[in-house]
Amino acid sequence: MKYSETSLIVDIFTREKGIRSFIFSGVRKAKAKVSAVMIDHMNIVNIIAYDKDNDKLARVKEIHLEHRYRHITTDVVKSSLGIFLLEMTRDCIKEKEPNEELFDFITDWYKYLDICDHQLSCFHLMYLLELSRFLGFEPMNDFDEELRTQFDLLDGNFVNVSNTSKYLLPEERSIFVRQLLSADMKQLEHIRIPKDIRNEILKDIIKFYRLHVDNFREPKSLAVIQAILR
Repeated sequence: MKYSETSLIVDIFTREKGIRSFIFSGVRKAKAKVSAVMIDHMNIVNIIAYDKDNDKLARVKEIHLEHRYRHITTDVVKSSLGIFLLEMTRDCIKEKEPNEELFDFITDWYKYLDICDHQLSCFHLMYLLELSRFLGFEPMNDFDEELRTQFDLLDGNFVNVSNTSKYLLPEERSIFVRQLLSADMKQLEHIRIPKDIRNEILKDIIKFYRLHVDNFREPKSLAVIQAILR
């Protein structure tokens, strides 16, 4: 957010203090000490700031890159995925309390996105299912071929086909959700989901978030992700 002609206010998720708002003074000057590139979306940085009161804006003294990406900034698919997941994640983190496990989860996934050399068509689906674990509505992987074959978005578990919930996924999509819940990021390359079904599952996951996150907003970059991933 623009603070003055030369300064910006930026919300940053920190490992030690959660979401914090920082003032970057003079960053819009031609010869700024801190380059505006340093505070680009998705960057992982170390910050030294004058931060005596958690309820006030913290003025940045120094900022340095903690991790230098190799591909995210130049690869259209990876950068689009990163922006979409950042938009989803930011809308879900409300509190200003520190959450080191969540911070490590996010940075680990972004670092992996940067170096991943296999297909990424299901990357965002697995990330969002995993992210929900830190937000308090982790889906249960309790699929059973005879008893529980449909995923219920409201309760976050698999249920019998006789269940009357209006939030049930069809069995075909439920089976793919089970595959995603049963794998980890290193097994992503082995998961193949047809594009039309994958786009429907993404809509399902967004609906899952809408049901469980207060004041959830539809991601603006949704259409881009659906179009760009093959």
